[in-house]
Amino acid sequence: MISSEYDALEIIGKGSFGTVRKVRHKTTGEILVRKEIEYTSMNDHEKQQLVSELRILRELTHPNIVKYYHDEHLPERKSIHIYMEYCDGGDLAKVISNFKKNKESIPEEFIWQVLVQTLLALYRCHYGQDAPKVNLFGSSKSPNVKGEAVIHRDIKPDNIFLINSGKTVKLGDFGLAKMLTSKNDFAKTYVGTPYYMSPEVLIDNPYSAVCDIWSLGCVLYEMCSLQPPFQAKTHLQLQSKIKLGVIPDLPDTYSSQLKMIIKECITVDPDLRPSCFDLMESLSIRFIRKEMELKETTSNLNEFQTQLLTKSEELKKKEINLNGIERKLLTQKEELDQNLIIQKKYLKKLEDELREEFELKKRAMDLEAKEVRLGYQREFKLVVEQEVQERVKEILNNEYRKNLAQQSPRVYHAEVQSPKPRGPKELFEEARRTPLKNRNNEDIDHRTSPIRYQGAIKKRVTDERERLNLDKRHTPEFEEVYLRKNYR
Repeated sequence: MISSEYDALEIIGKGSFGTVRKVRHKTTGEILVRKEIEYTSMNDHEKQQLVSELRILRELTHPNIVKYYHDEHLPERKSIHIYMEYCDGGDLAKVISNFKKNKESIPEEFIWQVLVQTLLALYRCHYGQDAPKVNLFGSSKSPNVKGEAVIHRDIKPDNIFLINSGKTVKLGDFGLAKMLTSKNDFAKTYVGTPYYMSPEVLIDNPYSAVCDIWSLGCVLYEMCSLQPPFQAKTHLQLQSKIKLGVIPDLPDTYSSQLKMIIKECITVDPDLRPSCFDLMESLSIRFIRKEMELKETTSNLNEFQTQLLTKSEELKKKEINLNGIERKLLTQKEELDQNLIIQKKYLKKLEDELREEFELKKRAMDLEAKEVRLGYQREFKLVVEQEVQERVKEILNNEYRKNLAQQSPRVYHAEVQSPKPRGPKELFEEARRTPLKNRNNEDIDHRTSPIRYQGAIKKRVTDERERLNLDKRHTPEFEEVYLRKNYR
């Protein structure tokens, strides 16, 4: 629900069908006006007027018309909430009352402002478009109505509102407004406030958009004289005075141009009464509009200049901040460069120390490896010399035995043979001859018959050389020769 988005504030007005209340948006804090209208006691005609007002409000958008935001239907309460722009300057009736209480005259410049800005709002209503720019040196063509024309039908000081300390005038309260399909159509409903009602409406004749011009003339007259142009004690007397259209003279403090425009607006014959376009084309209003446009342009330029100065100050502050940040960054960069140079020097020194330490360790390891190789070589030479001495000794013993055998065989056999007395050989269980078929069918383990296969395995000279070669491979000098020879 839209109503849940707003906080209800004080009531600023009441009517026969509801109240007008200030509300504040919970999120943005924006102040709006909410018209709370109850339709329980309304007849069909009044309900139709309410629907017509909503339709008109949705379509009317203009700087001098009170802005419509949205509406909400509450069936459970049988009411409609209409959210409108809040005018902080109040209405024109309050301004007139204050000047009347203080016995002061309203400035003519302010009256011209109300006249021109109200005409701009009525131009949008009557012709369905905004008024064109002022042309001081030529006349404009009468505009064609775009869409549907809107007759306000209830222009009075209570429905003219002020904002921006009275600089902007806005037309509001379109509760009695009526839409016409073309400019030649006429309405036939008796509505409006009697003091500001046109003669054709009073006598229940068809009326057109110029009835709003009569009401505007009455409002302007009241601003000048601080009282309505037609006053009477009874409704019949008031009606009679309005039909005659005779008004008292305005104070001499106001210009003849303003008096003439007010007199033209309060013309009994609607055919002789000027339209909104005719008033906008009058020289006085064109000059006032041009002056307003120049003031607005000057105000916009001043505001733009103020914004430029503000932006310039902001840019200067940002520039100062950027310069400070730049200096800070330069200082940090210099510190980082110095730290980088120090780190590079430290890393260079550390690298040199590590390289020197590596070289020392490498030399020590090379010396240790050399010592190990030399030890292996000395050990290998010692083993080889011992082996050679044993082989030489064995060869010399063999040669010696052969020589002895050749010189005295008997002596040799006596020395070689065992001192055991001769006799028949003992028969061992392991040396018994196995049957032939068993030998053919079974694998014979050499270890079960050591006597039979004792002489079968003989050592070769090449076996001993191969063993020596294998032993040599584990020496450092031989490993290098072996690798270059076999793994090129």
